[in-house]
Amino acid sequence: MATNTLDPGLLSYKVTELAPDHRNTALGLITAAGLLMATLTQPIVGALSDRTTSRWGRRVPFFIFGTLSAVACLFAVALAPSLGLLLLGFVAYEVAANTAQAPWQALLPDQVPSSRRGAASGLKTVFEILAFIAGRRTAGYLIADGEILASVAVAGLVFLLSMILTSFSAREPLVANEPEKATRNHLNDLGFTGQNVWPPGFGWWFLNRALFWGGLIALSSFVLFYLVDVIGMTFAQASRFFGDLSLALGLSLVAVALPAGWLSDRIGRRPLILISCLVAIAGNVLLLAARTRPALILAGGTLGLAAGIYLSTNWALATDLVPRSRAARFLGIANMATAGGSFLARFAGGTLIDPINRLTGSASAGYLSLYGLTLIGFLVATLAILRLPQSAFSRTPDNR
Repeated sequence: MATNTLDPGLLSYKVTELAPDHRNTALGLITAAGLLMATLTQPIVGALSDRTTSRWGRRVPFFIFGTLSAVACLFAVALAPSLGLLLLGFVAYEVAANTAQAPWQALLPDQVPSSRRGAASGLKTVFEILAFIAGRRTAGYLIADGEILASVAVAGLVFLLSMILTSFSAREPLVANEPEKATRNHLNDLGFTGQNVWPPGFGWWFLNRALFWGGLIALSSFVLFYLVDVIGMTFAQASRFFGDLSLALGLSLVAVALPAGWLSDRIGRRPLILISCLVAIAGNVLLLAARTRPALILAGGTLGLAAGIYLSTNWALATDLVPRSRAARFLGIANMATAGGSFLARFAGGTLIDPINRLTGSASAGYLSLYGLTLIGFLVATLAILRLPQSAFSRTPDNR
């Protein structure tokens, strides 16, 4: 919920306030910098978590520290008086939030057998969607009314409650590390060197995840400014409408997340991931053509349907692929695909939209150029999942 309060609602408000003539560029580059730090943070923290021993287990200490730091950073972003401090606050937030996320996401392979991970990933996705709906809708309305600190206070409170619940309910048993065949060094601990760095099929999974997630982020990150520049809304109108649009998107996600995860446990991950990619292509095409509120809601609902299927099944496949004793490390590397795709999306939007709009004298050309690139990304993501070897779907990670 905290991330969905920050992005795009609060950050869009802040860059409009601090850099109104270059708001797409500022938003894109600031968020890209934060995501670059997220890309680096997760595998490092994940590797440290895998090797940690404490009375609270391997995961919870990092989760507590990251959560408390992230809440403080939320207020730093809201109160930032300049672009430089806004950048610093957001980068610090990404480091803190990913310090919490890296061990948290490893709890699924730690505690759930592979035969039930699709359903568990579906349940995880439902709660993420509820946070998406609550964060974006609440932030949209509070920010539209000028209640900036109230929006981050609500998000921070939810973050703290999740920390408390997780800390007391998810204390996992210790898992012994796998023996190493070669002398350890720091890069080996992070999973970047040595033999068999990537589990079979992990490279194609990584490409699919980076492109699919990057497409979703690019489509959603600049939509507030798209509503203002192309559709003709005021920022307050766009903020409220975006809250409503997020509700439509979230309901589509909720409707399919649990069924998709359950179904993937029975028929496999690949068919559902492939379907989600094709539905995302359809939603992207609809968004390119949308110029009215009903058309935008239809496009958002279609993309939500794709995301709901994808998030439940794709992450379940990742947990199938990674060795359990090094789950946080490899899932941290896996999340580099998520953060890396987000980084490319923000960077592309930040460097394309405003310059192309100025060059063409059009309010829409930059946005349409970006959304054309996301369509290509979804197409390549579809090809990547088709290239995933069958061995990736027949592994038994619980026995490794």
